[in-house]
Amino acid sequence: MQPVRRTSAILAAVGALVIGVIAPIGAAAAPLAPAESAVAESSADHSPAVLVSKMTGPKSLSATDTRWAVTGTDLGIMWDNGSGEVLTAFGDTFGDWNGPGGGGGDWRSNVLLRSSDTDLADGMTFDSAVEDAPGHAGEIIPSLKINGQEMTTIPTAGIAVGDRQYLAFMSVRQWGAPGVWDTNFSRIAYSDDDGETWNSTDGPEWANTADGQHPFQMVAFERHDGFVYMFGTPNGRFGAVHVARVPEASVLDKSAYSYWNGSSWVLGDDTAAAPIVPPNAAELSVRYSEHTGGWLMTYLNEDLDLVLRTAPSAEGPWSDTQRLASFADYPGLYGGYLHPWSEDGELYFALSQWDPYNVYLMRAEIDENGAVVNPNLIEDPGFERAVDGTMPAPWACTGNCGIDVNHAWAHGGSKQGWMRHNAGWIDIHQDVAVEPNTTYTFTGFVVTGGAPAPGSIGVRELGAGGSTLAEASFESVGAYTRYSVTFHSGDRTAVQAFVGTNLNGDRWVQTDDLSLVKAKEQLPGLTVTVSSDPAAGSEVVRDDVVAYTVHVSTDSTRPEQVSLAVDLAGLVDDATPDAASVRSSFGEAVLDGSMLRWSGEIAPGERLDLGFAVTVRRDASRGDSELVVTTTAEAERAILTSCGGCELSLSAVHYDPRPPRPEFPDKPGKPDKPGKPGRP
Repeated sequence: MQPVRRTSAILAAVGALVIGVIAPIGAAAAPLAPAESAVAESSADHSPAVLVSKMTGPKSLSATDTRWAVTGTDLGIMWDNGSGEVLTAFGDTFGDWNGPGGGGGDWRSNVLLRSSDTDLADGMTFDSAVEDAPGHAGEIIPSLKINGQEMTTIPTAGIAVGDRQYLAFMSVRQWGAPGVWDTNFSRIAYSDDDGETWNSTDGPEWANTADGQHPFQMVAFERHDGFVYMFGTPNGRFGAVHVARVPEASVLDKSAYSYWNGSSWVLGDDTAAAPIVPPNAAELSVRYSEHTGGWLMTYLNEDLDLVLRTAPSAEGPWSDTQRLASFADYPGLYGGYLHPWSEDGELYFALSQWDPYNVYLMRAEIDENGAVVNPNLIEDPGFERAVDGTMPAPWACTGNCGIDVNHAWAHGGSKQGWMRHNAGWIDIHQDVAVEPNTTYTFTGFVVTGGAPAPGSIGVRELGAGGSTLAEASFESVGAYTRYSVTFHSGDRTAVQAFVGTNLNGDRWVQTDDLSLVKAKEQLPGLTVTVSSDPAAGSEVVRDDVVAYTVHVSTDSTRPEQVSLAVDLAGLVDDATPDAASVRSSFGEAVLDGSMLRWSGEIAPGERLDLGFAVTVRRDASRGDSELVVTTTAEAERAILTSCGGCELSLSAVHYDPRPPRPEFPDKPGKPDKPGKPGRP
């Protein structure tokens, strides 16, 4: 396909590795406290959809570049083959890609991959390809590859009826300016061996008109109520949408097609077709949705954003557009082909980007009315809005960080965030508005280099020293890896999402394609509060008794299985737990050495009260020390939202039982001896 008609600012130093200047060994480390940043507000062109995985090319889940020489490609038209697989047709494909954009050696006009992956939540993998040699995806629809005659043959739609596969393609005569190309015709090829071989010459054909405005040069297929519906646009990206239909048994009979003229179906006359969606629309994908009981259509619009429309019937009326993905967040985007196994309000689709000329699996969510809901709350998820290599707001840094501009280093697009230093802690973070008492999932892609050290991706409370709500750990990550954490917002209205690392020498971390969305399953919150008498931070001495109380509750509407562990190892050198003091408001607490455990169900509205006491037995010969009690809690479903006092400390200090020595006043001195009186 051709590049989009839009330019964007990029760094002058494209291709230069820009991952920071390293402070000399011994220099001050990056500050531990995160810098304050404003809670992100959604931009007018925000992208609700999230990037799930890379489908093709280097760093893709299926390593299509090394398995089938699919290094650079686009489109990804998907359909159910009726045998438990999704067939996916790609456009111009290059084994020796030399982008940006289409171009390079080992060119094939199209290739076909197969997938049986039913769990798309973590990405889409491919099992096999139609090969012309082992390890090499072959061209399934031939082309002349002669500019001005037939430059290429590009798939536009696929459908299965019975055991036969149908694939629509356009014969491209020549490429023009961005968004403009001329076609010779659109034709339907068919295969009776699951796509291994295709008859691409005998199927029905719709020749282009002299003015290049035939309405069915690029099409989309969907089956419904015994018909195959064919939605179409002219060549290029500036036409309107039209619709035709044909009985399922007559797909190869052009005379059996009826065209919607705005009020009725007209048999056999494609010139009667009336627009059902106005310009500009390109690269259509259409599905009938059981979830909404209506039709869904995606396409690239005049703003070069991928948009969604809905309708009660194939002929309309079609709704206003809703943005799924914006050019600002995914520069050079196009395509947007719906996965046929999307269900229950989830929309998975294949999105192409001109640079790095590959295809990504995206996910959006719609409600029963077809409205886009639960958007990605991360602004600028792939750092593509950056214009100069510095971290763009609302992203912020703790320590040394910035933006690289090179598709070879990015996971998606051409940019990604980096952090680099040699000591202390560094991170990239964004403050995000959330709804209270809601479960969310934060996801991002991470790769590391340099000295190994522990890092994490997670969510924490706002402000310096904010406690971590959830995190996933990483250390040495040699290729982009997807990490996800699920957390419960509790009573918070904002959180801080972060990717960061400790440092044991020169180390860098790169991150890309981040998302924070409401979890599909909303889980209850688990709250734990630990207190002591005397209170945390107090000083205690030998023979003092310290009483501890642990409160545990959930906001669930059903009983929740909870396990609680109170670790007393941090105080047993200085205090003795009193087994007789252990109590619980229900269930049974068991003191096993230095560990106090409780496990059981907590009913809705119920609070577990757990108590115990210790007696300070500190050896007077020792210096001052800390009495530390560490509490952890977990549940089968509920998510820990807060754990107040779960690392509780008191100071054990020296105590001398002898009464203090009284202080005496200074001994008075002798009075001056009086002098002898003088003689009279």
